[in-house]
Amino acid sequence: QQGELNSFLWTIRRDPPAYLFGTIHVPYTRVWDFIPDNSKAAFHASSSVYFELDLTDPFTISGLASCQMLPHGENLQDVLPRELYRRLKRHLDYIKLMLPHWMTPDQRGKGLYADYLFNAIAGNWERKRPVWVMLMVNSLTETDIRSRGVPVLDLYLAQEAERMKKKTGAVERVEEQCHPLNGLNFSQV
Repeated sequence: QQGELNSFLWTIRRDPPAYLFGTIHVPYTRVWDFIPDNSKAAFHASSSVYFELDLTDPFTISGLASCQMLPHGENLQDVLPRELYRRLKRHLDYIKLMLPHWMTPDQRGKGLYADYLFNAIAGNWERKRPVWVMLMVNSLTETDIRSRGVPVLDLYLAQEAERMKKKTGAVERVEEQCHPLNGLNFSQV
């Protein structure tokens, strides 16, 4: 029932009203049917929409990619214990082997190749900081691979806002996302 769904929508009572909606970084198709109508109506009624980050901005995407990298000259092999590095490498070799079997016919029909997909997700993994490698490995599951090509909820809403000619923006900068994660020490990761 629509009335029983938790909308994660907060209303700030002012004229006009403002809304705060909590999203999650999963393919929108996994959650869209569970987003209550009041949240969708608030989105459609809003003239401006601000996101955590502007995922439609190429500078944001490149900034996120570069913040994940180890300092120049360092490799993951230099910072991880040898056995952990070997286990990680074996796991990624297994993922690369399984990827063609995990892909959907729809993905293949759109010209998506397993090698391309692996490189898009895990390319240059040996140069990434451990925390980002951990997040990457957590997303290399059959379920997540099958949903590749479907935008996460945040990106879907950003694309919809642009399509509807709404004013868009971001409340955080890439550095505000990266520095806390990059500041974790090895034992915390």
